[in-house]
Amino acid sequence: MNQTTLLTIPRLISQVLSVYDIDAEDIFKQAKIDITNNDNNRISMVDMFNLWQIAVQATNNPNLGIVAASLFQPAYLKGIGLAWMASENLEAGLRRFINNSQLINTVMRVEIIEQGDELLIQYKGRLADQDKVKGHRCAIELGVGFFLKMFRLASGKSIPATGVYFTFDVDDNNKAYQDFFQCPVHGNQNVNGISFSKSLLTETLPTYDSELVELNETLINKHISTLNKGDTSTKVIKIIHELLPSGCPGEEVVAFRLHMSKRTLQRKLKAEAQSFLAILTNVRIILAKQLLTVNEHSITEISYQLGYSSPSTFARAFKKQTALSPAEYKDSKMG
Repeated sequence: MNQTTLLTIPRLISQVLSVYDIDAEDIFKQAKIDITNNDNNRISMVDMFNLWQIAVQATNNPNLGIVAASLFQPAYLKGIGLAWMASENLEAGLRRFINNSQLINTVMRVEIIEQGDELLIQYKGRLADQDKVKGHRCAIELGVGFFLKMFRLASGKSIPATGVYFTFDVDDNNKAYQDFFQCPVHGNQNVNGISFSKSLLTETLPTYDSELVELNETLINKHISTLNKGDTSTKVIKIIHELLPSGCPGEEVVAFRLHMSKRTLQRKLKAEAQSFLAILTNVRIILAKQLLTVNEHSITEISYQLGYSSPSTFARAFKKQTALSPAEYKDSKMG
């Protein structure tokens, strides 16, 4: 898997450099990064590490990731950020972000751990140790700090964190962390993460807009479908799209089309933090939502078009994923 992140993240660093009156163009030349090139909207993690190194030296601030987190805006996450802002509550937006986090960073995945009355948001590596690229300390600061910034932007108030955890030592820079997070910050931990009270994350957001969520999820899926075109999961998505009109494709059929065994396919998808069933379900539900908004398609037609054995089977699967029956969803969009 290519180890990349969105080009919007170095653009955020460019904004950080302007705070210090430093010529961002010169810094990016040193890092050999062209943030004006929209032909490739991703950047390698190796280049990102080098950029952070050069930026820290230029600003003489080892905690530049905290400055970046303070300047963070939802647009840096493309459609995911806007869908988060439009979600029903902070937890729903967080889970939506986690489900699509590979768009932001192909190396790290995010997990939610329930700890009594708290939720811990922690980072875990997607790749085996021998394949990992070392993440810069500032990148980790930004990765943890942006959750706090996003929660506060979406809720319109100062949502407090209950604890922050870093795998590195924080004693020399504890004041900078305390000033930003305003909660206990712990270094030399087993994970990088941040925790919040569960009750604060379930309040309805003032920016809640279900139609905006749907719109941005469409954009998110478009980006993810083009991410790392050589990856197994993307090839599986393409084959499922091709075969669905002829019936629901099984794992063996897709593996055969990819010239590999079913077991090899499973292993490759697992390495990308994916599974065949999850991909198949996601593709069918996305297509179902699109078809349900078109008047000429009946629910029965859509059921068979997506490879379901019957309309009732389709209805159960759709409701499990969306909490609405196909008819209810269709009515809500046609209303």
